[in-house]
Amino acid sequence: TVCITSDAYQEYVVSTGLRERILLELHRKDFKEMRWEEIWDCATRIRNLFLTKPIPDDLEQEIRNGISIPFRGKTVAVRSSAPDEDDAKSSFAGLHESFINVAGEESILKHIRLVWSSLWSDAALLYRQEIGLDVEKSSMAVVIQETVVGDRSGVAFTRNPNDENQGIIESVYGLNQGLVDGTVEPDRWIMDRARNTIVTHTPPERKHWMIP
Repeated sequence: TVCITSDAYQEYVVSTGLRERILLELHRKDFKEMRWEEIWDCATRIRNLFLTKPIPDDLEQEIRNGISIPFRGKTVAVRSSAPDEDDAKSSFAGLHESFINVAGEESILKHIRLVWSSLWSDAALLYRQEIGLDVEKSSMAVVIQETVVGDRSGVAFTRNPNDENQGIIESVYGLNQGLVDGTVEPDRWIMDRARNTIVTHTPPERKHWMIP
């Protein structure tokens, strides 16, 4: 696993002049007075800026040095990891982009920028406003992990948010992306944490699964 820290994001937006452009877009109108269409337009303009601004040479070389050996000849997941993503009062699950089956340095570098740009989606902007975060201080780290192709994948929740005496396991055939992005219905087990027993099992309609 390699982490591109939020400091790298800050270096990118400052050295390319993107920070000033982002602030200009955000201050065209009081954000609280924007209609959804205006927020969508604002988000689209900001995200497009990331596609036109290459990573500065020094920063790009530093990233290449970190990814060239561990991921040579391998496919990876390029995942979002915003510092304010998940805490006791908020959850950003699904609001920022993550990509799987990415291969090669050039493609990894491209997808790092795509993850950075997803910080400024209309949904992410609206959610930050809703929970009272300072949009202007938003930043993004990126996690790069080798892709592990499994026949089955799953997620375990050690504590059920609706009942602290229970845990939950959800699992699908194929890649875990089918589970986390909601495209594949999972098997679902609710567990009794004290007795280590299954309370319920909800089987899905197995119509499809996700593979590389």
